[in-house]
Amino acid sequence: MYILLCGYPPFFSTHGGAISAGMKTKIKAGEYQFPKNEWKNVSQEAKSIIQKMLTVDPATRVTIDWIIKCSWFTGIVPETPIDIRPMLDAENYEQMRVEIAAANHAQRRADA
Repeated sequence: MYILLCGYPPFFSTHGGAISAGMKTKIKAGEYQFPKNEWKNVSQEAKSIIQKMLTVDPATRVTIDWIIKCSWFTGIVPETPIDIRPMLDAENYEQMRVEIAAANHAQRRADA
């Protein structure tokens, strides 16, 4: 769900590998963020659900049964303020690919 809402995972390796020691540490500590640029249009309710899903302690983590009953999942979907048409335009594909790769690289460096 985190990836669907912002485009990248809450935990990732800064070295390009599958799982780094730093990434394992962040997972075990439940250390993640909601960077403002990517999350500014995401509702507080969605962020709250993600926080509950990423709770480290399995005894207090929410279950799928709890999640699918949340009004965020069962309610009316508001219009999204995101215009993805430029990303889907074949003429802009290469530029978007470069920009997304650069943004992902910058995010990894910022979290290092």
